[in-house]
Amino acid sequence: MVLGGSNYYILDNFKNIIDTINQTSPVKNYINIEPRLSMNYIFDNNNSLKISYSRNTQNLHLINNSVTTSPTDKWVMNTNIIKPEIGDQVSLGYFRNFKDNTFEFSVETYYKWMQNQIDYKDAADERNRVIETQLLYGKGRAYGVELLLKKNKGKLTGWIGYTLSRTEKQIDGVNKDQWYPARQDRTHDISIVAMYDISKRLNVSAIWVYQTGNAVTFPSGKYEIAGQTTWLYTDRNGYRMPDYHRLDLGLTYKFKEKKHFNSELSFSLYNVYGRENAYLISFEQSSSDPSKTVAMQTSLFRWVPSISWNFKF
Repeated sequence: MVLGGSNYYILDNFKNIIDTINQTSPVKNYINIEPRLSMNYIFDNNNSLKISYSRNTQNLHLINNSVTTSPTDKWVMNTNIIKPEIGDQVSLGYFRNFKDNTFEFSVETYYKWMQNQIDYKDAADERNRVIETQLLYGKGRAYGVELLLKKNKGKLTGWIGYTLSRTEKQIDGVNKDQWYPARQDRTHDISIVAMYDISKRLNVSAIWVYQTGNAVTFPSGKYEIAGQTTWLYTDRNGYRMPDYHRLDLGLTYKFKEKKHFNSELSFSLYNVYGRENAYLISFEQSSSDPSKTVAMQTSLFRWVPSISWNFKF
């Protein structure tokens, strides 16, 4: 429900404001049901099959500019123009246990189709206070397969997970009305987690993650107007940020438990090998050769050590 109490707008096909609504009573009602269905078929103690369907509705929307990274990202609520985003997903998975549940393996595939997807129109003015005049709407889809191998027992535990996926949008007026990768699209996603009990009180852990870089819009060329360089953009999200990966290590010591109190001390180091993952890539004209363009990468948090003391009483 859009409650009112603010300005709401009526636009024409060219995104021009033709009327303004200001009332304290509700301006628009959106009613959506969210059904869910899940079924399991157990072959035996070690093998099972799962199929599911779910619908989710999102009333708070993240709008980002694929040319840059946050803090330009914006969160907006439903309005009389911005409708709830709706996603329907079906999935099918196979699950198997090995060696008295010491190991678990699963493979799951899914397909999701989405309504009321939002993106900026070409050459949008993000500073415009009426954000609806800068947006276009369409549909989306996401699909992929997820694999997981997990070890639950023994001194060494952990898991290996891999996802192969695709997330796309199709919005009239964007990318020549063709499907294009969403900002969140990541082709490959790998995580490896290991935990080892050195003793009953001392535990060490390691986490390594790898992700395909986010889809972004980089300039395909440039031209000059009155001595000013203007970047030329073509395909929406037609490029990729550099791939992301890092290794985190942790060490946890558990103090001797008392009757009404127990605690543990944890040390960790984020990004052990100092990978300079790209947070932002910008483009500048070379100072030595104006005909050339230089890509500038900004990275954050190369190493982050931390210590924490957790206790219960």
